[in-house]
Amino acid sequence: MSQIVTLRPVSAPSPLNIEAEQAVIGQLLLHPDNIGMAVARGGADLFGDPFHAELFRAMAERDREGRLVSPVTMREFAQSMPGIQDVGGPAYLARMAGAAMGIAALPSYLETLADLSRKRALLTALSEANAAISRGEEAADAIAGKLEAAIFATAPLGSAEGPVPMIKAVSLALEQVSAAYRGDAKNVVHSGINALDRMMGGFYPGELILLGGRPSMGKTGVALSIALNAARAGHGVCIASLEMNPEAMAIRALSEATAQSRAATSYAAMRRGEMSEDQVTALRHCAKSVADLPVTFLPRQYSDLGALFAGAKQAHRSMPGGLRLFVVDYAQLLQTRAANRYEQITEISIALKRLSGELNIPVIALSQLSRKVEDREDKRPQLSDLRESGQLEQDADAVLFCYRDEYYVERMRPTEDAGLEDQALWQTAMDRARNRLEIIVAKQRQGEIGTAHVRFNPALNLIWE
Repeated sequence: MSQIVTLRPVSAPSPLNIEAEQAVIGQLLLHPDNIGMAVARGGADLFGDPFHAELFRAMAERDREGRLVSPVTMREFAQSMPGIQDVGGPAYLARMAGAAMGIAALPSYLETLADLSRKRALLTALSEANAAISRGEEAADAIAGKLEAAIFATAPLGSAEGPVPMIKAVSLALEQVSAAYRGDAKNVVHSGINALDRMMGGFYPGELILLGGRPSMGKTGVALSIALNAARAGHGVCIASLEMNPEAMAIRALSEATAQSRAATSYAAMRRGEMSEDQVTALRHCAKSVADLPVTFLPRQYSDLGALFAGAKQAHRSMPGGLRLFVVDYAQLLQTRAANRYEQITEISIALKRLSGELNIPVIALSQLSRKVEDREDKRPQLSDLRESGQLEQDADAVLFCYRDEYYVERMRPTEDAGLEDQALWQTAMDRARNRLEIIVAKQRQGEIGTAHVRFNPALNLIWE
């Protein structure tokens, strides 16, 4: 491979290998069918040189759109890039293509760039942690959590353990199967929703479960119900309440408790103070049992991914027996320092998956779905609706969707001047849909897919069959 002379100064104290980056870019210009391999290894983050990173980003976008990537087609884009003259003009692309290594060497070069990328990320995280310590504005736990999250994000997925021999894997599998057969699988957290538990058998340690849905479909209600059922079974639960504050979640929990005590009071009525004396008495009675549940909330201040890690670890240490379930409401509200939305979601997904593995607990992450669902006649969510959250779908061990037909039927109410037949048809459809909730199991690595049909009163956050 001939070496390219870099004409611009390279002022980068961080680890990078200009020649390796040039060789990889050159190879991908000649063989763009391998761009996906580079994306899987880290994408634009592989390249420490900003010019190379921006060029690769454009190549990957062009490849995704099905357009040709070559030294010729990328020449026009390169001409408009800042710094193109520093590298000798558009001819730089031709020189990189001429310096391309053999195709067999590409995986090795990508691994080298991936390792350097992780080192740069670690240096950045260490620098930010050092700056935070110098400012003195954050607690040590928060700084440590951010640093730990950065370390998790930089490590290759699956690198936490060494090789596992088959004899150990079989032994662990037999322990799990035997515990399930005896009915004492203590590490399994059941949802408490029987129709769902019959399909899934519960949530297992180390699993990431994605719970998606459009607004008003009941996903927060389902997640809170699962969390409360787990807590009633004696499992320590932590809820990262990033959309609603903890007291709003607590009001929903109290409303559910009053419904189960046959003195049902909606949480909307509670907030307005519209309660009878009997309801107030029942609420005070229910409050004691709800307050004693082993549940901890992380409020909106924990929306930073690093702060979330610190909060989860703190909750794990503070609870007798540790955490057994972690719920994030919802994943897209988490904040990272990634450059774009795709990279942010990828970082969030990898971090949540690693958190489930490190604490050895199931993590349920709620996810909003795009508005494209509303454009279909059948508005039941599908896996394709998670495309904007691509990495979350890939990393999730199970994907659940919430769907309430009642929400859409309600919005089809005929106008007052509609005929009696239209009114009757709508009322029939409304009666059929009222309090019906579908929990769609769209993906499950270790089991079947299907739909759990339950009853749901959103005003009381109550689920039953």
